[in-house]
Amino acid sequence: MNRTLELSGSRLATCEPEKILGLVADASKWPSWQPEIKSIEGPRAMASGDVARGKAQMLGFYVDGHATAVEVGNAYFQQDVIVGVRMGIRYELRPIEGGTMITHTLSAEMPSGISGRILALFLRRRLRWLQRTALENLVLQSEAGTSS
Repeated sequence: MNRTLELSGSRLATCEPEKILGLVADASKWPSWQPEIKSIEGPRAMASGDVARGKAQMLGFYVDGHATAVEVGNAYFQQDVIVGVRMGIRYELRPIEGGTMITHTLSAEMPSGISGRILALFLRRRLRWLQRTALENLVLQSEAGTSS
């Protein structure tokens, strides 16, 4: 059984990439569009090497977590996240006609062992839902106040 979960999802936002990157790289904004994050402390404009720490709710459990910005550029934000499991998360922003295509990729090692495999079944489903919901919320927030 493959223990690595790889997810990728994309959504179109009808605004410029800078507005989206502003939300993605501002740790204080994360709880407003990422449903699992309950509280966070970190830089408002994360740069490579910066760390944000906070509390998240995952599968009904409250856990301490942290995210380290690995790479930050004009059109991408990559982080190493630990909230019960370790995940690599990357947002890529590509300007296209009508707005910006946001692509979110996630890579996570699933727990092993008998109990870990059972937990992984729920965790895979939850991470798929979190990815969809975070992308939807990110689009809604980035488009708020944008005139068409």
